[in-house]
Order: sequence, then C-alpha cells, then structure tokens
Amino acid sequence: MRLETALATQASRVEYDQLPQETVEAARRAVLWTVGSMIAGSQDAGSDKVLAFAAAQQADRRGPATIIGGGGGFSVALAGYANGVYAKALEYEDKFWIGNSHAYAIAVATVPAAFAAAEHRAETVSGQDLLTAVAAGTDAEIRMVAAAPHAIDTPFNSTYLFGHLGAAAAAGRIFGLSAEAMLDALGLAYTQIAGTYQAHHEGSLAVRMQMGACVRNGLQAALLAGHDVDGPHEFLTGTDGLYPTFFRECESAEVLDGIGRDFRVTRLGFKGYPCCAAMHQALDAVLELRTKHGIRPERVAAVRVHGAPSMEITCRPIEAKRRPANHVEQSFSLPWSVACLLTAGRLTLADFRERALSDPTRTALAQMVSAELDAPDDGVYAEIELSDGDTVRSAPVGAPTGHPDNPLPLDRLVERYRDCSRNGLPGHTTERTEQALDLMLNLEKVDDATHIVRTLG
Repeated sequence: MRLETALATQASRVEYDQLPQETVEAARRAVLWTVGSMIAGSQDAGSDKVLAFAAAQQADRRGPATIIGGGGGFSVALAGYANGVYAKALEYEDKFWIGNSHAYAIAVATVPAAFAAAEHRAETVSGQDLLTAVAAGTDAEIRMVAAAPHAIDTPFNSTYLFGHLGAAAAAGRIFGLSAEAMLDALGLAYTQIAGTYQAHHEGSLAVRMQMGACVRNGLQAALLAGHDVDGPHEFLTGTDGLYPTFFRECESAEVLDGIGRDFRVTRLGFKGYPCCAAMHQALDAVLELRTKHGIRPERVAAVRVHGAPSMEITCRPIEAKRRPANHVEQSFSLPWSVACLLTAGRLTLADFRERALSDPTRTALAQMVSAELDAPDDGVYAEIELSDGDTVRSAPVGAPTGHPDNPLPLDRLVERYRDCSRNGLPGHTTERTEQALDLMLNLEKVDDATHIVRTLG
C-alpha cells in the first residue's frame, strides 16, 4: 500500500476503543500541555495583535469557534490560526525528539485543529472523539516527520511543514472524513505547506505565526475535502511530493511499521524548560554542575558548553546570542538560558520576558558563555571555570528532561499547566482554569469536549 493511502486510511478509521490505554493517556497529556500553552501564549508579545486581526476579519462574531482569551464567534480558520499561534508562542511546547538533540513540535498543530473542528461540527464531539482525533493526527504527523531524520540539515523547518498535515489529519478525523476524503485533505494541506528558520534568525514574531498558518491551512484542507475538492494523492512520494522536494530522502519504514497498532503519540515528550529544545541537554548539564557544586553567579569565570550540531541555532553567531533583544531571541539563546539557570537554579516563563533583559547578573553571565558543536547526540556536556581557577565538568547528557526516555510525571504537567494559567489573561480566573483542568483530566468521560475551550474563551 502506498504511504499516503496507508496514512489516510489509518487516520480516518481508527476508533477510540482501538486505542491502548497508554495512547489515551499520551493524547490526554498532549491536550493538557497544549491548552496550557495556549492560555499563557494568549498574553505573550504580539498575541493582542493576532486577536485584533481576527476580530477585524469577523466583526459580526457569528462564527462557531473560540479563541482562547478572546471569546467565541470566530470562524474555524480564525480560531485555529490564533490558537495555533498561542500554542507556539512560549517555545514551551510538546516535542517529538529524533535522537536526543533535536526535536519537532507536533501537538501544537493537532490539538488546536481538533478543538476548532469540534466547534465547527454540528454534532457534539465527545472527549473520546477528541482524544481519538489527537491520537490519530499526532500519530500520522510523527510518522511522516520520522521518515526524514536528516531534515534538520536543510533550511526547512519540519515543525511547520508537517504541522499542516497533522492538523489536517486531526481535523479530518473530527469531521468524520472517509479514507478517500482524508487522502484529499492531506494532499490539499501539502499544497499549502511552508516553514523555514529565517524568522528565528531575525527574532521575528513570524516564528509563531507559522504555527497559526499550519492549523488554519490544515483545517481548511479538511473542510475542502469534505466538500469533495480533490487534492494530490502522491503528496509525499510523487515526483514533486514532500520528500523528493524538501529532503531527498524517505525512510518509508518509519511511516508504515506498526501502523494501526503502535500509536506514536506515546513518543511525545514535553519540555523541561520554556525555550528551544536544541539546548535542553546543555541546560541539564549546567544545572547538574550548579546543583552539585553549589555554584553561585559570582563564582563563574567562564562557561563552555559542548553540544551536538543541532544546537547551532541557539549559539551562532555567539556575539548576537549573548545579547538577545526580545522574547524570540531569548528563547533561542543558549548564553541567555544558561545565564538565567545559573542565576536562579531554574528557568521560568519570567526569564523569557523582555523585562528580564534589564537584570545585570543575567546579562553579565551571558557574556561568559561559549559553545562548541563537538559532542555526540548522547554525550553533551558542560564545563564551568570558577573564579578560583578550578574547572568542573558535568557528566554526559543523553535524553534531556522531558524527553520520552526521561519523562515528566503527570503532576509536573499539572504544575506546569497551572503556571501557564497564572500567566494567562486576567479573565482566566482560577475557577475557570481549574474547571478546564478537571475536564481534561477526565476527558474520556466528557460528553462535549468543546466545553474546555469555551470555558477558557
């Protein structure tokens, strides 16, 4: 069976009672993590402009869908766009790791798409339906991403390229598309894909806008397919399909092995730090040294991080990375993240706000951080030279905190959701965010899953 057909058939036909319990739990965690991200992301830099844009596009507010923190009355496309932006805004999202040193966000596409589709659909969408759609869309997207393991070596950002397809699969499952229509939806999503790292290099808010486009375009692809619009069926492997065009490789076994039995949503990890995942091994190494040796900022003379090549986006050019000027640049700066970790012994959302840039301790420490891209994927380490002349070296780090091989327990995920809720809009009262939390923790028993986003609107 062709790769495309296998993916479309599986995504369209899987039922809740076919999901292993570990898959249900993994999908629940993906929903919980992403909704928390959307709550906090709704108040991040530029989010007010996204909401203003959506309100201007739909002044009558007669649409069916909800924007987190913005209320209801929006079209499925506008709500999907805004919530997708919010989900990615904090750089604190879920991750599918390829190895230990680079990873791609998945649920930030599938979860907002599933919720927007659920609000658009005339029939009530239960919690079981939502979990099934998230599991199906996430499984499909991870399988496609994994088939291009060297994508990090191209200028294209797979988080956004494949996010279109994951969003289409999740939305298509909510809409009840047939296997044939799902194939069209995925093909239509492929015709709209885009995603590069240029916005990262410039510190532009367009980084997160790309996720909004993923969700919106995936939703629209599923809607078009539901109206019998056809899409290209060889969108992955055809002459100008995704793999030949963008990557010139396709490990088809990654797409097909265990399909219908093993749901790859169970391989999602959740970030231990609210910043780019490429430097999380290094942050674990630095934190180990700070904790073990009781290192205070005034004792630091120099920090040398030895990371894998994928860490380059966070440490090149090093002079620019030592002087981030906004949230985007902070989130992709190894020197800044290391400086914050050495200062406080932890990283929080507050460390990645522009007001933190005025802290002289952090800014001074950032100038002391250098990096070499000479470590293997399972051997990232850090060295700290102390003011007394001694140098301490960490143990090698493989799977970072939050990686599926070094996972966060559920109580940490709940704690992180509450932290995001405290960073949300003033209208997100504790009563409302706790109500949404209870619904998510008991999602398989919920009759109408849209109550979650409507509670947070």
